[in-house]
Amino acid sequence: MESLSEELICPICLDIYKEPMMLTCGHNFCRVCIEQALKYPYVFRNFTCPECKTDFQQRPQLMRNLKLCNVIRHLQEESQKKLQDSLRELTKEKDATKKRVESLGEQKKKIQETSEALEKVINSFFTMIEKDIKKFKKIVVGEISRKKEHALMQVNKVNQELEMRNHELSKKINETQELLHAADTVILLQGPEIKDMSRQGYNGAIYLDQAPVSLTLKSCLSTLTKTLSDLINLSPGPMTLDVLLDVKTACNYIKVSPNCKSVSYTNVDQRYPEGPERFKVCQIISGCSIISAENFWVVDVRKAKEWIVGVAYQSMDRKTLEDDAYVGFNNKSWGLEYRNCLSALHNKVREEVTLKSPVELLGIYVNYESGLISFYQLLDHMRHLYTFSTTFTETLHAAFCVFPDSCITIRKKGNPR
Repeated sequence: MESLSEELICPICLDIYKEPMMLTCGHNFCRVCIEQALKYPYVFRNFTCPECKTDFQQRPQLMRNLKLCNVIRHLQEESQKKLQDSLRELTKEKDATKKRVESLGEQKKKIQETSEALEKVINSFFTMIEKDIKKFKKIVVGEISRKKEHALMQVNKVNQELEMRNHELSKKINETQELLHAADTVILLQGPEIKDMSRQGYNGAIYLDQAPVSLTLKSCLSTLTKTLSDLINLSPGPMTLDVLLDVKTACNYIKVSPNCKSVSYTNVDQRYPEGPERFKVCQIISGCSIISAENFWVVDVRKAKEWIVGVAYQSMDRKTLEDDAYVGFNNKSWGLEYRNCLSALHNKVREEVTLKSPVELLGIYVNYESGLISFYQLLDHMRHLYTFSTTFTETLHAAFCVFPDSCITIRKKGNPR
């Protein structure tokens, strides 16, 4: 194509021929270019071809090169078509980019609004909890104060009684000492009556009664626990998706539990009835579709040596045994695969995911409106593994690929074990 373009260049203006004219020597020029060149012949010389320097005694006749004109015409038409196609593609890409920018602007606005609303809710939650804690603290501390006052009153009462008794004993001691000095034996024999003092007064220990305090504290904590439970239930978050496996889609070498929550590989043909929805490869998808804004479910992969877990369109091919039938190996599914290492998969594009510890519980979050699919490792906290960002064009289904010696179970959110 490049050599052809060189043949279509006028040697005078070095541009593509415009109305190509041919001299009798066979060379071609733009009509304007050759007319200008032949307008003034060289001094004392004849007319000359600008290309081969052939001399003409008379002004050479210009002949229109019809074939070259046709070639040039078909070439500027072809070029225009290509330019128009390019322009359409560029315009289309520009419009798509503009829409994407607008979408990102809307997402940015939505993120800002959502974060502000979430922060407002969280602040409200903690304000409520702080008020309850202050109230319950006041109740418990008040109960401690009441029991302290009661115990101190008992101590003061017994103390007063003991002081009075001590005063009486001192008086008796003085009287007894005076009698000891008396000379009258009769008086001595009729001395003051000595009462048994050992059984008088309070000899028991006085303690702070902690039982009512403990009961009050337990009552307050119970009320606070209920409040926290209510707040947890009211707190914003993704909708827990009740994922049920669809037996109509299960491969014949996949065994589905009666509650449709667990799936395992088996060497025994299950002889499921044939149908258009059934996979030929060892896969199964959920019966419920994912169309709501936010969804979350938990998958237990502790009993699976190898697995692929993700989401797929309903239209994913099911009647082939080729690699592109598996989750993540086509443009209609997204998955997280574990086979010696952890990888994110979509349309056969694989990206390795760093893993610090073996995955036992896997959390899957799907935001349909935002086009997000996120995978989390559930430990004592949620650890982000990978996120796909796309635009969904069909309803989604939870998808599972099970290999030999493997079993996968779907668990409820909040009760993973």
